[in-house]
Amino acid sequence: MSQQQISPLTEPEQQWVDVRRAYAAQEGVDHLDLDQVDGWHGRLIARSRSEDVDPDELGVLLEVAAVLLGEHLGARHGLAWVSVTDDDGTDLGLRDPLSDAVVFPLSEVGARWNADEAGWMPGYVDALGDQLQEVRAQRAADGFGTGSAEG
Repeated sequence: MSQQQISPLTEPEQQWVDVRRAYAAQEGVDHLDLDQVDGWHGRLIARSRSEDVDPDELGVLLEVAAVLLGEHLGARHGLAWVSVTDDDGTDLGLRDPLSDAVVFPLSEVGARWNADEAGWMPGYVDALGDQLQEVRAQRAADGFGTGSAEG
């Protein structure tokens, strides 16, 4: 079993994020407004319950929701998009430069979608912030980042 490799996004991966964020902006959803993001996700769930939604369209819309969540996490908690590769393939995540913690908004949105759960984003973002504070404090106590120029 190989270890995870974390690297900056490639140009195509960054374009993938940018296109989804641009789509959301076109729809009037600002990633900085978590209530808008959460509401948009909730409307997507409601729409999928009330009408047949093309599975391909639905997949892209869920990706948009995940990108919005990721962009919000980046802005609020200082996380940055990264590409994470392991034996199972490559996924996009967000890395905390202060602790090396990585979160995966695509997986989170997918899990919540499968649970048919709306209205979860504000609690998730707050809980993640609390967890990051704890991890950052522990990493700082362990000397993480000392002696290197990170930033």
